[in-house]
Amino acid sequence: MSTRRTTILAGADGSASSDHAIGWAADEAAHTGTALRILHVVETATLDRPGHTTDGISEALVKSGNRILEDARALALRRRPALRVETMLVHDRTVAAGLRQYADEATAVVVGHRGRGGFTGLLLGSTSLRLAGHYPGPVIVVRDGGDTATDEVVVGLDLAEDPAPVLDHAFAAAAVRGGLLRVVHAWRPPALAIEARVEWPILADSLRGRLATALAPWRERYPQVKVVKDVVAGHPIEALATVSAGAALVVVGSRGRSVPLGSVSHGVIHHAHCPVAVVRPYE
Repeated sequence: MSTRRTTILAGADGSASSDHAIGWAADEAAHTGTALRILHVVETATLDRPGHTTDGISEALVKSGNRILEDARALALRRRPALRVETMLVHDRTVAAGLRQYADEATAVVVGHRGRGGFTGLLLGSTSLRLAGHYPGPVIVVRDGGDTATDEVVVGLDLAEDPAPVLDHAFAAAAVRGGLLRVVHAWRPPALAIEARVEWPILADSLRGRLATALAPWRERYPQVKVVKDVVAGHPIEALATVSAGAALVVVGSRGRSVPLGSVSHGVIHHAHCPVAVVRPYE
């Protein structure tokens, strides 16, 4: 039996990055007509230390967590007053584990790119790395910075992978925004092709044809979405990071069970200029 997913799940920890993600999640919930569930995790891993007393610490963490949730809910409602917002305080060993409990019930999981923990100079927080590519469905990592005025959605498509998960999310995201969907396939020619002097225009035309075939079922399902196909000779991380500067969202796939977060997805969420959705198939 399939799970009926009616909420967007957003993690809150009181950081500026988290606040920016909550605001983005509120907008997304309003666009998609879903409720927003804001979750704060009280981490128990640091409390389970033999020989160390935790008297008063748990109570303080719960009090702080409830305050964080109240502030996050107020932020979301200031941004979207009519939005249905639910808050939850969860105890689990780690933030990633706590969010994982409710990921299957959500249309997407939204987190900031860097929370309170770790070194402030890191490009991506450890929680975001533990979520992206490891959870079923889309995990959206929201970067700090100003909100973009564009409605363009970019999707990076690997023709060697099953396109269904990323195209399902990308087309739906473009449809609710009423914007352009830019499909990017970056191709790095092998050395043998260069030595054989294979003509790039011919290869590019062939790749565009394969893209058109892969996109056909979704274009039929979403006739209102305008699609642009970009076939680029170069590294996919660089190509997607470049076009992300003019995008509202970049959508990429994960590599599946054996490699939960591939190098391209990892690189894009580090270097993109806009939120990145890493999409793994639902289990």
